[in-house]
Amino acid sequence: MRILIVDDDYVTRAKLKAILSERGDCDAAPNGDVALSMVDEALNESVPYDLITMDVDMPGMTGEDVVRAIRDREWNWAKRMGRPTREANVLMVTVRNDAQTVIASFRRGCEGYLTKPVTPEKLNVALAKLGFEPKPCEV
Repeated sequence: MRILIVDDDYVTRAKLKAILSERGDCDAAPNGDVALSMVDEALNESVPYDLITMDVDMPGMTGEDVVRAIRDREWNWAKRMGRPTREANVLMVTVRNDAQTVIASFRRGCEGYLTKPVTPEKLNVALAKLGFEPKPCEV
């Protein structure tokens, strides 16, 4: 499984990478611009991400805007390649839990929502809801 972790906070990126590295190959991006470049590269190499964790509040583009841009890229790639659209599962991982942010995130294209602080147990539950098999975690 290919995983992209997008968060401007280094500690959160490192923690998620430590937890998720047991599930697959993890890449990390500190902001939306870098994340979109990485998604473009993955699509151009025909090895798209299976899971993307996305922070909502980042400098520059918001996580919601990045998710929308990723969905556009996935759709355009599929159309260009003559393939069905293959979307990564997007899990928003953020401190914000107000209804407006949650609703906006789902409208922009995420499939799951997890509030910080992240624990291996909370992440396992969120991933199970997305259809990923639970794994014992230690961090």
